[in-house]
Amino acid sequence: MASYSELVQQISDLQKQAEKQRKEEYSSVVKSIKRQIAEYGITADELGFSAAKAPSKRGRKPGAKSGVKASKPARKARAKRANAGLKVAPKYRDSASNNTWTGRGKMPRWLVQATANGRTLESFLIPASA
Repeated sequence: MASYSELVQQISDLQKQAEKQRKEEYSSVVKSIKRQIAEYGITADELGFSAAKAPSKRGRKPGAKSGVKASKPARKARAKRANAGLKVAPKYRDSASNNTWTGRGKMPRWLVQATANGRTLESFLIPASA
């Protein structure tokens, strides 16, 4: 059985061999990929190399103009807000049940019921910390 130092040396030799093989194959792989991209008309967007996904040209109807704006629902679906997914601190709290609401979106049921029963929205405000 090989000693530890012999195994480390074998690993080092194999890593050098693998890097040499990688360098030899690299250019032919790049050429092959470039040829296929050109052959099929693949774009960087289609491969996911851009921040915003663009619609595929291949899915376009014959005769459709490239400068035509997408319909409003299509533009809305593609648009991304800068603050999407960010957590927001709650603005309102019910001290009895400890329910909270950020003040964004539809008012929660517990707050709708409380305001319907005569309480004011301001009575639920969480004091702003300085």
